[in-house]
Amino acid sequence: MAFVVVQVDRSSELGPFTYERAELAAAGGELREFEVTDPADVVGVAKDADVLWLAWSPDLTGELLAQLPRCRLAIRWGVGHEQIDSAAATELGIAVANTPAYGTEDVAEHAIALLMASAKRLVWSHEQMRTGGWPAAVDGSVHRIQGRTLGIIGVGRIGSAAARRGLGLGLRVIGYDNARPDAELRAMGVEPVDLATLAAQADYVSVHTPYSASSHHLVDAALIAAFKPGTILVNTSRGKVLDQPAVDAALRSGHLAAAGLDVFETEPLPADDPIRSAPNVILTPHHASFSDEAMMDLRAEIASTTIEFMTTGWADAVVNPAVRDRLKTPDA
Repeated sequence: MAFVVVQVDRSSELGPFTYERAELAAAGGELREFEVTDPADVVGVAKDADVLWLAWSPDLTGELLAQLPRCRLAIRWGVGHEQIDSAAATELGIAVANTPAYGTEDVAEHAIALLMASAKRLVWSHEQMRTGGWPAAVDGSVHRIQGRTLGIIGVGRIGSAAARRGLGLGLRVIGYDNARPDAELRAMGVEPVDLATLAAQADYVSVHTPYSASSHHLVDAALIAAFKPGTILVNTSRGKVLDQPAVDAALRSGHLAAAGLDVFETEPLPADDPIRSAPNVILTPHHASFSDEAMMDLRAEIASTTIEFMTTGWADAVVNPAVRDRLKTPDA
């Protein structure tokens, strides 16, 4: 069965789609590439699309999806899928999927790299050395990582990978995840705790929970105040999981010893955002999931999910399973 896939945005950034185009063609699919930034323009380019691929924006709202009579599947390039209104899509009979395996190892590596660079004050030493300095060691500013406690907020696929790395460094690892049974955490060597206990015991906190309405500002001023003085905070999940001004204030007061941030409430991060000048912070531009290997995995995953759905009527990566009994028919 022939089908049309529309890449909505960032085609020049993600392309060329040599691999994806070949895989889709072999299954009877055609890929069309666009650089849409205005939601109103999506309808024009995707009116006969069976599948939408979305990199980042514009958001696929219920109002927009309702104007796409052929659309049966919308997939996000990445793990997070908050840009697609899954509840509205379910009502419309449209499946929503993500690429859940993408970047798992890469994000976990990046989180641990931020933790270690912060704990060992590598960036600050480097910056002073580049300007001719020879910075002295300061008592109380650096601690041995081995034997300290890493608290992981969100012990899913990526959080589990970060936990394995933490255990390999000799850290005690504790974890908070309200969606996983305690027995699963214990089986991987993670001590299950509630959020208050994690805040009270962790020397390092790494955030890996997905973003949703319930996780908005999960790490807020009150939780940060409950952290042990001198805690190091790392976030490679979504910027809106953290109250960014509260993180900035805690860095400036010294309550947080350091922070490593790859994601931000507004992206790209505004040039005048206060967090850029906060002390003891390492900033990276939402690159934690990126590597050459991860991108090849991502291309394979989004193509295989599309083909699986279009040839069998379902795919394991669908994130709104309630839609299964009301899926739009191919000739809708």
